[in-house]
Amino acid sequence: MIDNTLESLLADGFPRRMAIEYLEQLQKERESGLYDPDYLAWAHGLGFYAQSACTYGLTEENAGDYLSDYDIDRIWPLNDWQRIWINDKLTLGYVLAGTEFESLLPEYYFYTARDRLLPLYSSGGRAGMDGLLEVLREKGEFACKPCNGAMAAGFHMLAFRDGTYLVDGAPSDAAGVSAFVEGHPNYVFTEFIRPNAQMAAIDPLIHTLRLVMVNPTGTDPTLISSYLRFGMGADKSGATANYAPPTDGSIGSYNVRFDIETGHFDDGTIVYANRNVPSPRHPDSGVLAEGDIEGWPQIVDTLKRLSLHLSPLSYLGFDLGITDKGPKLMEINSHPGIEYVQLHKPLMADPVAGAYYRSCIEKVDALSPEEKRARNNIAR
Repeated sequence: MIDNTLESLLADGFPRRMAIEYLEQLQKERESGLYDPDYLAWAHGLGFYAQSACTYGLTEENAGDYLSDYDIDRIWPLNDWQRIWINDKLTLGYVLAGTEFESLLPEYYFYTARDRLLPLYSSGGRAGMDGLLEVLREKGEFACKPCNGAMAAGFHMLAFRDGTYLVDGAPSDAAGVSAFVEGHPNYVFTEFIRPNAQMAAIDPLIHTLRLVMVNPTGTDPTLISSYLRFGMGADKSGATANYAPPTDGSIGSYNVRFDIETGHFDDGTIVYANRNVPSPRHPDSGVLAEGDIEGWPQIVDTLKRLSLHLSPLSYLGFDLGITDKGPKLMEINSHPGIEYVQLHKPLMADPVAGAYYRSCIEKVDALSPEEKRARNNIAR
């Protein structure tokens, strides 16, 4: 059983940042009252969050098939310093701008630096607050995201409809939009993407198709895991993000199995913090969440070529939305979470994924005490 103390985690090669986050999550679960105390203690002793254990239906018999939260946090970061290329949305935009992959990105309009508003390459040369308002009136909607946010935190929407400005769905005016922009430094203001007809029939908010690619040699990118997540909840205006972490017993995430070989999706499940509820039909729309992504082989080929373009990065978590303009890349995660990808496919039981993660774990295991102490200091 794992010794879940900070000293033990650091001695085992955890970066201090990840060790603290890991232990904080264990404490939150102990205090939540959501889990059977014996099951929680058993899961924590094996290195799994209780939430993950409930999602997987973890038992003594199948625990070895799943990559643990302890191990995925311990082996962070899976990419070298080049992870800065994708950890920041603005940097990613400029890494891909002017390449064959630029069409994967939403349009990038503006960025709020600490002391100024900067036009980006899709602004059409319009600058300043007047320029931003002009582009907003022309485009109708902006997605507003922190440059290095995670888990949909900090997402907002600006809109202009029927002669009225809207901030997160609430009527405003030009001054209100200006105040919002000035109050959100280090934000990018981009095209607001909408799902194509196939996906919008299931849910009108943009979904998240998570695809994890590994490329340790730099020459052979391979997809190893995936899931498809649709939004849940009554607000379908787009003014809120499509995801809220299931931190209590009433918040769920609607996840659908996605076959990386065929592009077929089915078998929807509402994942709560402490249980799963099978739901083949979307819980809001009632539409069967099943189908095939058109042009899937071409999408895979594009992502593999993009992985080769970013060949120093050995681990890429692509977040795609399927739109009427084709696939759009919302972000690339350098260290994506593992809970939802393992809902339908335990990673350590997969020959390719399991071999990759075991090699990463073995590299940390093989470090000397001095080298592990050096890993403790990795901050970002």
